Amino acid sequence: MKIGLLIATGMILGYVVKRMVNWLSIDSYVMNSKNFFLEAVGASLITWSALNLDAPEAVIFSIVAMSLAGISIIDFHTFQIPLIFIIIGLAASFAGILFKIIFLSSALWGIFVGAFIPLAIMLILWSITKRQGMGYGDIQMGLVLGAWLGPMRMALTLFGASLLSLLAWIGVSLIKGFDKDRAIPLGPFLSVAGIGSYIGSLYYPKFFHLLMLH
Repeated sequence: MKIGLLIATGMILGYVVKRMVNWLSIDSYVMNSKNFFLEAVGASLITWSALNLDAPEAVIFSIVAMSLAGISIIDFHTFQIPLIFIIIGLAASFAGILFKIIFLSSALWGIFVGAFIPLAIMLILWSITKRQGMGYGDIQMGLVLGAWLGPMRMALTLFGASLLSLLAWIGVSLIKGFDKDRAIPLGPFLSVAGIGSYIGSLYYPKFFHLLMLH
C-alpha cells in the first residue's frame, strides 16, 4: 500500500514537471502526452528517497532531482536550461540550509566548486581559444548542484559528467562521423552524475565521509 502510494506520488510529480516542460515550450519543444519518461523517473526517485531518507531530506531530494530531470529533458532537445527549474532547485537547497539538512559551509564550498571554478575556467579558455566549452546554464546548474551536494560530491559530479559526455561524444562520432564542432548538452550528464553522487554517498558512506567537508 505504502509503495503504491509513493509510486503514484512520484508519477504525479513527474507529470507536473512534464506539464511545466510543455508550458515553457522552449524552441517549440513539447513532450508527447504518451511519453511517460518523467513519470517513470519521478516514481523511481520519489519511492527511493522516501524509503531511504528521512522525510525532510527526502522532500529536498525529490524537488531537486525532479528539477534536474526537467532541465535534462529540455537541455537534451534544445541546448537551453530553463531558469524556472534553477530557481526551484536553489529554493529547495536554501530550504535544506534553513532546516539544517544541508550545512551552510558545505553549500558555499559546493557552489565555489560547482559554479565559480568552472566559470573561471570557461572564461580563461574563451579568452585563449574564443570557444565556449560550457554554457552559462551549466554554470547555473553548478549553483544548484553545488549547494545541494557540497564540494567533494560536486567535484565527483563534474568529473562524472565530463566522462559521461566524452563517452557520449565518442559514441555519437562513431555513428555519425567525427566532427570536432559537434556539441553535446552537458545538463543531462550533470544531472545523472549529481543524483548518482548523492545516492552513492548513502550506499558508500565511509568513502564519501572522507571526502565531504562539514
